[in-house]
Amino acid sequence: MAVEDMFRKDRKKILIVDDDETILHMLKGFFARKGYHVSIAKDGFGALETLKMENPSIVLTDLKMPSFSGIDLIQFIRQNTIETPVVVMTAYPYLYPQKWNGNEVKAYFVKPFDIDEMFLSIQRILEGSAD
Repeated sequence: MAVEDMFRKDRKKILIVDDDETILHMLKGFFARKGYHVSIAKDGFGALETLKMENPSIVLTDLKMPSFSGIDLIQFIRQNTIETPVVVMTAYPYLYPQKWNGNEVKAYFVKPFDIDEMFLSIQRILEGSAD
């Protein structure tokens, strides 16, 4: 990435939250190469700190995490930053009802997911939220 790209004000910010460090770093590298400013958190509590310090364009979160789950994080976001789109990823779809509506979750991916499909979905969501 060119140095001037690192300081562009219009770069999209993505917050990725997952307790699986392999997935966390794979997604971080992928989205950074696509030109996103990427923040990561290993759990919902870490995500809260990042949400306070930054204003992400979108949050990509796992659902099942120890202590403060993705569901807890989504509820916090909806109570405090309603406009922030959320995309969910989980390896345990049977544990969580897929009754998300567009106000809570914009997209839902089951692990293992197609990263290119996820990227296209996130692009569409962000283009729609810019209107």
